[in-house]
Amino acid sequence: MNFQITNALMATTVFNLGPGEYGLLGSVMAIGTLAAALLAARRKKARMLYVVGGALAFGLTVSVAAIMPSYFWYAVALVPVGLAALTFMNACNTTVQLTTDATMRGRVLAVYMVVLQGGTPIGAPLVGWIATEFGARWSLGLGAVVALVAGFAALILMNRRNHVRLRDQVRDLRPSFMVHGLR
Repeated sequence: MNFQITNALMATTVFNLGPGEYGLLGSVMAIGTLAAALLAARRKKARMLYVVGGALAFGLTVSVAAIMPSYFWYAVALVPVGLAALTFMNACNTTVQLTTDATMRGRVLAVYMVVLQGGTPIGAPLVGWIATEFGARWSLGLGAVVALVAGFAALILMNRRNHVRLRDQVRDLRPSFMVHGLR
């Protein structure tokens, strides 16, 4: 989630624009994060579905943003990226706090914050190096792949723990307007 780097690179190196357009990208992304914050405020309880779904949605939306052909469409794609990013972060924060024993909560949150905040000094130079060597789109794409792999790994582990088959979950995702037996 190094968008301060990737948005700057997309604005300047991919779309050949300036600092004003870079700043606008952050504002546009904030529309999605505000929407996610409002949706999170309506939730009654934390669910792992939001953690896993947020990771998968984040990976998918970032991959779509990475291939946008113009500045305008990239900016539009940042709205769902912001929504997915904040949904994921909020779900992670809520889950860590509500599922940890009260006597261990401070220690667990300390480790969680070290991992969360400590990832930036490692991730930011890596994102910058990938963008320098392969281009800004590749740095976004690689981040999307990491989020998707992590989301699918979490989904598989969660399903194994709950003795649920992924095939059954996909079958249950059929739209409700479909007539049973017709595909």
